[in-house]
Amino acid sequence: MDDRDRRTTYAAEDMVTAWLDAVSPETGQVQVTVRRDGRTHQVSYTPEPEPRFTRPPDVTRFVDAVLARLQDQARQYGSHYRGREKQPIRVVAHSGWKKASYRDGMIFLPQRERGGSWALRGLVVLHEVAHHLNTGVDGTIIDAHGEGFRTTFVQLLEDLGWVQTSAMLREAYAQTGLDRRRGADDGMLEKVGKLLRHAEGASTEAERETFFAKAQELATIHSIELAVARAAHDGSGADRTPTFESLRLGHRGQPSNVRLIHLMLAIARANDLRCSIRQDNTGVTLYGFAGDIEVTQMLYGTLAVQMVADADAYIRSGAHRPVHGRTARAAFYEGWTHRIGQRLHEVRSAARAASEVANEPGEPDTTRSTSTSLALVAKDREVEEYFTTMGRQHGVSGTWKGSVRVNDPRSSSRGRAAADRARLGDEKSISA
Repeated sequence: MDDRDRRTTYAAEDMVTAWLDAVSPETGQVQVTVRRDGRTHQVSYTPEPEPRFTRPPDVTRFVDAVLARLQDQARQYGSHYRGREKQPIRVVAHSGWKKASYRDGMIFLPQRERGGSWALRGLVVLHEVAHHLNTGVDGTIIDAHGEGFRTTFVQLLEDLGWVQTSAMLREAYAQTGLDRRRGADDGMLEKVGKLLRHAEGASTEAERETFFAKAQELATIHSIELAVARAAHDGSGADRTPTFESLRLGHRGQPSNVRLIHLMLAIARANDLRCSIRQDNTGVTLYGFAGDIEVTQMLYGTLAVQMVADADAYIRSGAHRPVHGRTARAAFYEGWTHRIGQRLHEVRSAARAASEVANEPGEPDTTRSTSTSLALVAKDREVEEYFTTMGRQHGVSGTWKGSVRVNDPRSSSRGRAAADRARLGDEKSISA
């Protein structure tokens, strides 16, 4: 179940490559058949010329030119990719022919003489560049082929001036159903997204704190309302049963993986989820209701990048000396995550308490309070039972050891202070 959108994303991009291959050499146009609102339509596109390559050095020159263009745009208008366009990419040929991939700043492409001509084209190469740009600070992975990746890919095409190709890709995603949200109520997620944007643009720490708390409060209240609806057997759109989703958080062997998992666990606990951890510490599986999983992904997508960026700034300042940088970073992450977990828990507890009081002034409505409490207990029990059942099916066993506590009070304190200032980022950079 890991990377659940992979097949559909590939299918959508295969649709685009088929459309590009059908472009008329005389007119430069292609007419495609699409289905919208239950009806069939004919749509014409005039896509930009797509480069084709014969060998890896040609791809290297193309990738270097792409990054140079993005760097120039970032200097003028700001980065769309959290500064990832500044990180170089190596193009490496590999012996297989079925697969093109990206990992740790390297694009691996099949060779033409081994049957890899299908991958030596602009759209495929830019798919791998989008993976590079969608990777967060210090290797944190935002998502694999989820909405965050697709948004990055579309943004990349638009930044390169491939406007028509970008429109074709959007259409293909829509045709395969990838632009439809799953699980949580769209209106609630839209409201949370607005709060995230307000937090990003806040001028004071107090404003950021207010917007941050409001986002978690809204998510908690919405989750409570769904729990009450389920308990009352109300069919008003409440997601009926728990589900699960696997997320990759880092690359194998990366020292910060354990710290990223701690952050995910703190966010998940505040949103009524259970977690299992991969043995190699590269990811987690979240168990719970779909809306809670989506909110948790939203929060993690911005907080993980911010935590690493705050730690980078702290290490660059030299304030951690004489403690070794790796030790100081680990302690900073520890303090940062602990404080974020506290903030989320405080907002969650306040929202739950507020939901159990009467709507009308005067005496508390004990019926409402009791029904809400029972609904939340029932929800918690249902998630726990689901987690236990799925754990057996997935072969989950043992207890995650986590990380060794780091003895660096100063760095830990600086991490907690930075977490107090933490704000949520642009929703375009996250997977919902």
